[in-house]
Formats: sequence, C-alpha cells, structure tokens
Amino acid sequence: MPRVKMGFNDSRRSTSGKLVDQLANELSSDRQAGQPFIYEQQFSTGKMRVLVVWDEWKDVALEDRTSTILAAYEKAGEKDNRARIALASGLTVPEATAAGMLPYNVFPALRTSDPVTPQECRDAMLMEGATELIEPGRVQLRFATEEQADASKKRLVEKLPNSADIWCITRDIAIPDFGPGDEMAGGGSI
Repeated sequence: MPRVKMGFNDSRRSTSGKLVDQLANELSSDRQAGQPFIYEQQFSTGKMRVLVVWDEWKDVALEDRTSTILAAYEKAGEKDNRARIALASGLTVPEATAAGMLPYNVFPALRTSDPVTPQECRDAMLMEGATELIEPGRVQLRFATEEQADASKKRLVEKLPNSADIWCITRDIAIPDFGPGDEMAGGGSI
C-alpha cells in the first residue's frame, strides 16, 4: 500500500450548539445514569481518548461528532483535558454495540404475575440510558462493563421496588462464523 503523508489541518468543523451545550452540561454533572455515556481512557503519555456513546449522534457526521466533543470540553471549562485529548469519537449505542464496545445487556424477563408492567420497565430503562435505535418499538440497555451493568440493575430495582427477580444481565460473545469446509480451532471441520 502506498504511504501517504498528510499535513495537519486545523480547520474547524461545524458543531451543533445544542449538542455542545448538552454535552458540556453532562461533563459538568455527576449523573450516574442515562445517555450520553462518556468514556475517558488515560494513556501513559498523558494523552487521553474520549468516546461519547449517545443516540443524539444519529444524524451527525462522524467528523462533526468529534468537533462537538472537543467544543463541549472547552465550554465545560475543561481546557486542560481538552488539550490532552488525542482521539475523540462519538458513536450511537447501536454503532458502539456493533463494534463490540457495549457487550453487556440489561433486560427484564417479565411474567404476567410480576408486580411491574412492561411500560414501567421501558420507562425505567430509558432513564438509565437505553436506546430505541436498535430495534423499532423495543429498547436495549447496553454497557461496556459488567460493573456498569450491575450498577444499572441496582438502580432499576430502586426505581421499581419488588422487581429484583426480573432483571437479567447477558454478555455478548463473539463467535466466528464457519462455513462448510472451514477449519475449526481444534483442526476439525464442519
């Protein structure tokens, strides 16, 4: 592949003032639940990577998501952190899920005899940050870590007393697809 050297281009991309304001407010808050999910990863160099998982990105170009994140850090008064950001990415929950970044799923296993309704569960899940973008008419509550999923489950039980028995957590496991004649790890084939 040819090697292409590109110069640095500091041209400012467009940002949505509304999204910058919302994200800056989120950076300044200490809210425990709901979207956006902001993941900051510190590197040994002092630089950091920021991933903002937020369904509000659905109609925003990838480049504009980055500009919005950087502008939000500045607006929130986090200029030191802004200067340390080496990579800023914004993904919707379905995009992050498809990329394998949100493998934990919290969902209710409801029976007709349970003390809560499907609508109550849906509303509580939306408050926790569930997405409606993956499957129309249904919500999914996804997390990056088991600890986040467990904490969400506890908050759901607090919001909906007597619902401890209905909440389940699953983890996606990536299993490679094998076609006819492809060799499996053990040397066998299917």
